[in-house]
Amino acid sequence: MVQYLSITPRRACDDAPVDEDGETRSLRVGLVAYNWEADTSLALWNLINYARRDDLVAEHVRFDQHCAATPKTAAAEKDELFRVLDWVHERGFDVVGFSCYIWNIKFVNRLAQAIKELWPHITVVYGGQQIRGFYVPQVFERERCVDICVVNEAEITFQRLLRHLVVGSPALSRIPGLAYWAAVDDADTLYRFDGTGVLPSGFAYHETGNAELVDNLDAIPSPYLADARLPVGGAFLYEASRGCPYSCSFCIWGESKGVREYPMDRVREELTTILRHQPSHIMFCDGTFNMRKARAAEILGILNDHLRDGRVRPFSLLLELKLELIDDALAAILDELVRLNPLVTVEFGMQSATQEAAELMRRPFKEDKYRAAWARLTPKLQSSAVIDCIYGLPGDGVAQFKTTVDFAYSLAPHRMQCFRLSILPGSEFERQADAHDIKFAREPDHMVHQTAWLSLREMAWLETFGFAVADLYHFHGTTIRCLLGLPGAAGMRFSDLVTEFVDWAGRDRVMATSYNGHAPDGRWRAINLSTLFESFTFDELLPRISASDPELLDKLAELIRYETRMGRIAIEGLPPAPRSNGGPVLHAELMRSRYDLPSFIIANRGRTEVDIADLRTADTHIALTVKAGHQDVRVPVSYRISERTADLLDRLRGQPAAPAVSRRAIDRLVDVGLLA
Repeated sequence: MVQYLSITPRRACDDAPVDEDGETRSLRVGLVAYNWEADTSLALWNLINYARRDDLVAEHVRFDQHCAATPKTAAAEKDELFRVLDWVHERGFDVVGFSCYIWNIKFVNRLAQAIKELWPHITVVYGGQQIRGFYVPQVFERERCVDICVVNEAEITFQRLLRHLVVGSPALSRIPGLAYWAAVDDADTLYRFDGTGVLPSGFAYHETGNAELVDNLDAIPSPYLADARLPVGGAFLYEASRGCPYSCSFCIWGESKGVREYPMDRVREELTTILRHQPSHIMFCDGTFNMRKARAAEILGILNDHLRDGRVRPFSLLLELKLELIDDALAAILDELVRLNPLVTVEFGMQSATQEAAELMRRPFKEDKYRAAWARLTPKLQSSAVIDCIYGLPGDGVAQFKTTVDFAYSLAPHRMQCFRLSILPGSEFERQADAHDIKFAREPDHMVHQTAWLSLREMAWLETFGFAVADLYHFHGTTIRCLLGLPGAAGMRFSDLVTEFVDWAGRDRVMATSYNGHAPDGRWRAINLSTLFESFTFDELLPRISASDPELLDKLAELIRYETRMGRIAIEGLPPAPRSNGGPVLHAELMRSRYDLPSFIIANRGRTEVDIADLRTADTHIALTVKAGHQDVRVPVSYRISERTADLLDRLRGQPAAPAVSRRAIDRLVDVGLLA
């Protein structure tokens, strides 16, 4: 059985537990969250606020939180491990709970194992989206460091669990939504893992049934209002609704209790509060944010109002939308949003453009409807859009995924992202794995190895192809449009060009371009294929398609050089600035070109084939700088500058003391980021 934990002198409420000396028992709970896109945790805030609605919990449970970005390197993992273990030791927790997701679960498992090895008496609790389906029993059978799992939506279940840990009531077996290792003959006798990894006889895996979900989301006290202490300049996850009206086979959003929405008055007040704190990043995490177009427009209108009158500075904003649901009114709101805030990213999960895959993943796709919806977006909005594609879907082989990539390319979005299918615990594809001959990793990140449509070798090739698609399109999109526009490339598709590149370079050379030890996955892939791509273009591709005009070759070489420098800044940042004696510091890299590259690139956005001959000869001075995005994501920016400004920046770079420059000129250069 779970023992009742620490003793702390405090006033007891009527049903509070007391020991023989009349002192009240108190529970010390530490909650931990690692998020990819935010350094605050909405999940933990909701859990704590809802739990405190119970008077006994509010009086006798003390909460602490630790929220951070998921460690991205081995060195960062070591530092974070010792940081959290020191925090647990210092606070003397009785319970440590983790918010678990596919992107953090490997590190969470490592941390939980260390806690159990050091302090076996601590009750370790897991919850979050990762804690579903096949992975729940696996937590106990393989990890052997977790005492209790909260399965599915957690607010009600966690509140009841805390009450049980304080007073022993309700019994564990009577709290829906729990999983734990229990005595075979008594579901209320919990086996607490002791750090040895041993599973004793007489105990077995036990579940208590489906969790009770919150019907009225307004019953969850707002984490943003009242006495909330929000970080100024922080990064926030925000949900305006829960659930999804769709039931895509690869996803778990539609597995919950329909769609529930927070009241619009509350949404307006919460967003106003967040914006008042000048956020650096906001990510809306609704299942389908624009399922109700008028409501989505009203929510985005709140952001526009604050940006329009200057109450909030531009901030990184991620919106994941269903393209087919955007009407003209919502498109107009979105267009204003990206004009007011250049840091907006609008992401569309197309996933596949083939019919068999669309049917099997229960996500209807009609090419004509998709193109019509895309056409409703303004060019500015299109240039802020990202299209996601998934390879390894049932129904798709190599040829079918190339069809998807070519369709996405034909729309000319800002970026294309290619992800290998992961079988999320609790998803329909998990239940259909045998039917589709899906072989996938049982350990996170649950990526698919092969299907009835793809062999293991083909999956490895598609992984290389997918990385190349995303990297080359993002960093060398204009060069590729020019190559496909050459007469000798007639009939060549985007996927053909990337296929030739991948087959020429080979998997080892492509995959060896990960930067600084980062694995090339996640939204921001730290890879750089520029050197390989330049060699491929001039040594392999151009000789074969007969592009021998010296002027065209010179223009292509200059274009690739410019794109490569932009890409390097996005990955590595700017070189260290020289010291100055209190004057302005150069925050830019200068480039001189025979051609007007910035104007050429801007003029050809939205096109899939470009005539490099249109690149105008004009001595051009370019300043390349970088704006800091959230969590060290660097956003490269280039400015076409005058010769006078270029000379000034050169002088600032070359002299330890700043030359005499008007304050107005310095302020202007600081405003655009060229000086710091």
